[in-house]
This record gives sequence, C-alpha cells and structure tokens, in this order.
Amino acid sequence: MSNPEDFGAFAMSKYVKELMCAELERDLGETTSALILDLKGLDAISEHKLRKDLRQKDIKIRVVRNNLARLVFEKKGMSGLDPFLTGPSVLVWGGSGIAELAKEISDQVKALKKPVIKGGCVDGVAVGPDMVESLTKLPSRETLIAQVLALLMSPTRQVLAQLNAPISGVMSQVKTLAERESGDTPSDQG
Repeated sequence: MSNPEDFGAFAMSKYVKELMCAELERDLGETTSALILDLKGLDAISEHKLRKDLRQKDIKIRVVRNNLARLVFEKKGMSGLDPFLTGPSVLVWGGSGIAELAKEISDQVKALKKPVIKGGCVDGVAVGPDMVESLTKLPSRETLIAQVLALLMSPTRQVLAQLNAPISGVMSQVKTLAERESGDTPSDQG
C-alpha cells in the first residue's frame, strides 16, 4: 500500500496539472505579452495593495508553477521565458497594452521596493528586465494610434490644401478682373 499508484495519486497529479495548464491557458486567452515577477519578501498588506491596484487597471496577476507555465508558454508560442522561470514566479498580463503594463508594474516595483521584474514576453518574444524598463518609455497605445492617424491624415490635408490653392488663386484673379471692369483697380484707389 506504500505505492502511490495504488491510490491513483500519479494519475490524479497528472490530471490536476492538466487542469491547471488548461486554466492558465484559458485565462491568458489570446495574449502573447506578459511579465514575470518575483514577489519574494513582499508582506501580505503590500501584496494585497498591489493586487488591488492592478485589478483596478484590468491587469491580471497569478502565481504560477514554473514547469506548468513553461508548457503553456510553449503551447502559446511564447518561447524564451525559461531563464525567468526560476524560483517563485508571478505572471502579470492584461491592461490596455504592454507599454502600460510595463509602466504600471515598474511604478509598483519602485514604490514597494521588494518585487523584482524577472523578464517577460512581448508579442511572443522574450525580453529581459532591462528591456521591460525600456518598454516603460514607449508612448501609450492611444498615443500611438493618434500618431498613426495624424500621419495618415497628413497627406489628405496636403491634398486639400493643394486643391484649395488653385481655387483661391482663381478667386483672386476673378476679383481682380471684376475690379477692373468696375474701374476700381487697387492702383486707382491709392
């Protein structure tokens, strides 16, 4: 009876692991951008505040088992995260984009002084902690969209300006001709 297989412990363990992987995969959804943190040394009150602040910004946080996270990341095409999956690992994802996520996590790390950003993944590409800090300097998603729209609108404005230029030139010439016909030329008025 000392054999664990007698009680189905091995099969149950595999089943539980499969369930945990499926849940993590479902929770991640379509995202291929996430950060991995180490919250070691953070007291319970600070961790509760961190989780509450992140939840308000629609950022999800979850403690993960490294070996199960590797399986899920591999399946989702988020390769290269193995070096960051050592020791206690906490996965954060969500928010309105990876730049905002990186900024929020970086701000929280600076405020709390205990968590450590181990690394992460941006659109399936692994990035180290130094690259995560670089992400904080990127403009927000909304700002990038506004900049792209401004670039797209620029040629349209130029075309409209060019179309208006001949019309204003023609109108000026028509006005000059009308003034000549009526005898009110600008040189006669001076």
